[in-house]
Amino acid sequence: MKKTLLLFVLMFSIGFVSAQSDDELFGGDDDLFFDDMIEEVQDVEAKSDLSKGVLFDNGSVKIGGNFTTAIDTSFILYADDDKSFLDHFSDTKIKPNVGAYMTVDARPNQDLRMYSKFGFRYPFSSKAESTAKTTEKKIGPMSLYTTDVETTITDWIYLKEMFTDFSIADRAFFRFGLHTVTWGTGFFFSPVSDIINTTMIDPENTDAQVNGCFNLRTQITFPGSQNCLWLYLLPAFDYAKNCAFAGKFDFVIGGWELGLGGYWKYETAPKVTLTASGSIKKLNLFGEGVFQYGSDREWNEKTDKSAIFKATAGFSYTWKDPSITLAGQYYYDGSIFKFDQNSMADVMYLMNNPLYIKENLTKGHNAALLVSFGRIFGTEKVTGTIFGMVNFGKEKFPDSITQYVAENEEAKSLLNCGTFSAMLNYAPTDSIQLGIGPYVTFIDWDSKPEVSLKLSFTLGGGKF
Repeated sequence: MKKTLLLFVLMFSIGFVSAQSDDELFGGDDDLFFDDMIEEVQDVEAKSDLSKGVLFDNGSVKIGGNFTTAIDTSFILYADDDKSFLDHFSDTKIKPNVGAYMTVDARPNQDLRMYSKFGFRYPFSSKAESTAKTTEKKIGPMSLYTTDVETTITDWIYLKEMFTDFSIADRAFFRFGLHTVTWGTGFFFSPVSDIINTTMIDPENTDAQVNGCFNLRTQITFPGSQNCLWLYLLPAFDYAKNCAFAGKFDFVIGGWELGLGGYWKYETAPKVTLTASGSIKKLNLFGEGVFQYGSDREWNEKTDKSAIFKATAGFSYTWKDPSITLAGQYYYDGSIFKFDQNSMADVMYLMNNPLYIKENLTKGHNAALLVSFGRIFGTEKVTGTIFGMVNFGKEKFPDSITQYVAENEEAKSLLNCGTFSAMLNYAPTDSIQLGIGPYVTFIDWDSKPEVSLKLSFTLGGGKF
C-alpha cells in the first residue's frame, strides 16, 4: 500500500503545475534559510567596512515593509462524507488575506544598530472578556436587565523581531533581543533551526519567516578566514536554571560550508547538530543532522533515555531558459512520541508542552518536491508551480490538538499525511494576479483524499 502511494506521489509531483515565481521561491526579505545566511556572511565581510563608514551614514534610519492584499477560496469537489455537491458549494468560504510588515532599521553610529519588525493582520481574532457587566434600567414599574460582554481584539498587531546589534573591538559582534535564529540549511524542513525557533517552516509557504525567540547572539570571527563561532544564550524569564545555551562553529572546506553545533538546557534533551551546504556546478545541495540524547519527556519524567536521530538532505536546480526551478528534500524524523488519545492526562500534557506537538508533525519519513515555472507560454505574466509533500509514520492527533495547532500558527499543512497542489497564475498587470488549481489532501493513508479547487486573487500590495 505504501509503495503504491509513494509511486502515486512521484507521478503526481512530476505531472502537475503551481503558483510562485522564481523570486518568490528562493528570494524575498523574509526567506528563512538564505536571507539569514547571507546576512551572517555579510556581517563577517562588512566588519572592516563599518569602521570606514561606507555602509550607513551616522544617524540613518531606514523604514520598509510589505503589504499583502489578497482573497482566497477553496471549493471542495470531492470528499468522503455524506454531503452533496451543493452542500459543499454552500459551505465554501471566502478567506481574506490582508496584512503588512513594517521594519525600522536605525543606525545611530557605525557600531550600533537597532532593528524592529512588527506586523498587522486581518482578519484578526477577538475574544469576549470573562467578566460580564449587568445593568438595570427602570421603565416605569418594570426593570429591564441587560448584560454587556466586552470584546477585545487579540492579534491585529504583533511583534516579529526587535533587537540591537553592537560590536566590541571590531572582532566580537553581538545581537540581543527577539530575533529568528537560522542554523539550518534546509528549504522545506530544518530540524536544526527548529531547535531554537518557536515555530516550524511551512513547506507550502517557505518565504514566510518563522518565529524566533529572545536571545543573546555572539559572533566571533577569525582573521584571515571565513570561519566564525556563534554563541547563544537563551534567557528564561522564570528561573535561572531554565536558561539554555547553544553554540555553532561554521567553517569552509573546498567550497562547502560546514557547521557543527550543540544545544543544552537543564532537564532537557541535549543535542548535537551538523549542517552542510555547497554546490556541484549548478546543482545546489544541502543537508542537516541532529542527534539528541533522550526525548524531553524522558528527561522530565526521569526515565531511561533513548538515542534520537534526525537527518535531512535536499537539492535545488534552476534552468534560466526556460525559467524553471526544481527543489526537493527528504527528511527522516526519529522522534519518540507516544501518547494515548483516550487519556486526558496525555492530551493535557501535549497542550502544556507544545514541543511534542511540533515534533510529531514530521515524525517518520517526509518528502517534498516543488517545481516552479517563472514563464509559461513564453510570457512572465503566466507562471505556475507543482507541489507535493508526503509523510509516513506520524501518529494521528486528537481533534483538540489539531485545533491547538491551527490556532498557534504552526504549519497547518503538516497535519496531513499527503498534500498535493498545482496552481496556474496569470498577472495581467503588476498589481493583479489570479490563480487557479487543484488541491488534494490525505488526512491519513487509510482514508480517501479530499479534492478541492483553489482560487486566489491578489490585488495591489507589494514591497516598499
